[in-house]
Amino acid sequence: SGGGKDPMVIACRHDGWYAELIKVQGHELDQDQLGRQQAGTIVANRRQEAMVIVDMGGGYGSSTFEHLKDNRIDPFPYKGAEKTTRRTIDRNLGFTNVRTAAYWGFREALDPNQDGGSPIALPRDQRLLADLTAPTFTLKPNGIALETKEKVCERLGRSTDDGDAVVMAWFAGDRRLYQGKLQGGRNTYRNKPEVV
Repeated sequence: SGGGKDPMVIACRHDGWYAELIKVQGHELDQDQLGRQQAGTIVANRRQEAMVIVDMGGGYGSSTFEHLKDNRIDPFPYKGAEKTTRRTIDRNLGFTNVRTAAYWGFREALDPNQDGGSPIALPRDQRLLADLTAPTFTLKPNGIALETKEKVCERLGRSTDDGDAVVMAWFAGDRRLYQGKLQGGRNTYRNKPEVV
């Protein structure tokens, strides 16, 4: 969030399980202390030295990023517009940018037909559901492209911050300890920190 009308959204996850999203409304954020306030909110909600991912699109996350580093937290800078060498799970197609790879990767992770079922457990949230299902994909000569955020926001009449936070946490976060097995009819996870 740049402190405008859109909220600051924090998506905390533990392997594939996501907690209810934490939101600070844009009007509650002080423009003169934006980075410090956002970093403080992240630190207050961080558990077990969880990895922190900061959306650096448009340069809005720079101050937050620096304040986190000043507090001995090494955040991951998520830059959705950057190029990527990632490919679809079947390795057949590439992506036009990181944002597309992130949303497509989350789409693949939600597939219930994969071995062990989907590792994702999302909170019941209609706004989040709309954010995740609104963007469309097209195939271009240089790979799969996700509909621009501007077009999605224009269609929805609001920003897709909730969905973006959830997707970023999955894309950039550590998933090495996920077992991906179904035991006793439910997903089982090893103990690991949330991602904020």
